[in-house]
Amino acid sequence: MTAPGGHDRLLVVGLDGVPYWLLRQLADDGVMPTVAALLPQGSLRPLRAPVPEISSTSWASFLTGADPGRHGIYGFVDLEPGSYRIHFPDLRQLRATPVWEPVAEAGASSLVLNVPGTYPAPPIAGALVSGFVAPNFERAVQPPRLRTLLRDHDYQLDVEVGDAASEPDAFLDRARAALSARRKVYRRLLAEEPWRLAICVITETDRVHHFLWRQLTDPASRLHGRIMEFYRQVDDALAEWVPYAGDGGLVIVSDHGFGPANTQFYLNAWLRQAGYLALPADAASLEEITQDTTAFALDPGRIYLNHGSVRPRGRTVPQDAAQEITGRLLALRRADDGTITEGGPGLPVIADVLDGGNLYSGPWSGSAPDLVAMPAPGVQIRGAWNTDSLVLPAPFTGTHTKDDATFWCRGDQGVGAVDMRDVAPTVLAGLGIRAAASMEGRDVRVWNSPDLAAAETQRGDA
Repeated sequence: MTAPGGHDRLLVVGLDGVPYWLLRQLADDGVMPTVAALLPQGSLRPLRAPVPEISSTSWASFLTGADPGRHGIYGFVDLEPGSYRIHFPDLRQLRATPVWEPVAEAGASSLVLNVPGTYPAPPIAGALVSGFVAPNFERAVQPPRLRTLLRDHDYQLDVEVGDAASEPDAFLDRARAALSARRKVYRRLLAEEPWRLAICVITETDRVHHFLWRQLTDPASRLHGRIMEFYRQVDDALAEWVPYAGDGGLVIVSDHGFGPANTQFYLNAWLRQAGYLALPADAASLEEITQDTTAFALDPGRIYLNHGSVRPRGRTVPQDAAQEITGRLLALRRADDGTITEGGPGLPVIADVLDGGNLYSGPWSGSAPDLVAMPAPGVQIRGAWNTDSLVLPAPFTGTHTKDDATFWCRGDQGVGAVDMRDVAPTVLAGLGIRAAASMEGRDVRVWNSPDLAAAETQRGDA
């Protein structure tokens, strides 16, 4: 049966970029004993990220229980309507109801810490510290009185990456320092601020994975031990925060999974070489596109057809253009020497090409890409337009994956994958609060144990 709600409070711990299988492995290996003790209290389940599987889009779905067609966030950058101008969406462009609003309507407070895409920090019932991208510290903290606490602890809105590839030890030092400050600030706020819902996100995990994935997954690497120490620090943070939930609700979630990145594939360079993009490689912006363009791309694999009815320098796009581009992308292969050819032997570059018209629905689906290229394993798709090279070296050794994000909820005995849209409704149900009308997901908790069900019901009736 589905679990009842009614917790006095509920804590969500967000581990940016941590796949569920890695969390299980680190717990089983003794690196994360706090997590190892928690996991038997619920069911560790894979979580599906939305498309594209990047933090800005995924955390927006986490907050709203909705897909991009309803919340309007498709990536870290987007197009201004009717133009080729790029802008950086932030919380002001979030079109669906975030989870803290139903909590406020129920007369309770929320503590929202470091969720990506929550800049500028809005006045809420409770407190909010923005996650990346947050360019101005003053506008990233609500209420303003909390700025002193954050500064006193050398709190960073995001870790400084620096030259992580050539100076990985210094990068790890910065990541651990940023996490240490975050850990102390969260502990103070959990203890001192009023809250019924608290969301505490760690983003340093994602940064370490992007630059040091090979070292994380290779026990023989010189840095492997240092990365394990970093994860012990993550576990220590959970050990400090979890008690503030008491015997109430507890959720661990990530925004996407992770895997190796062996190839950096530049989609606009391919569109240019294939004759679909008329934009010089030295162009300063997409605004230099000409009417000879059939399609262009934005990170990470969003392809937009240059329809004259939508774009100022658009054209009549051939009816079969989307199908043709799809077929040619699926035919791309990576040779052993790293070169990419259309057809022939080698590993696929693109695993699938999704039709935006079928993928997205909702009031903001008109802003959706026409196609989304999904990378094959080991490939990271890049949307930069200022290169003619299909493949370039990069400092990244890890990239996002869609289907192996993390979902764990104390007491849940469910099995099978969870969709990101389900997280916010599940969290609200755990508090006995009705989901917002714009939330598309559902409460996914399953109570199979009679003892657990009776305990949960008793807490809900208290």
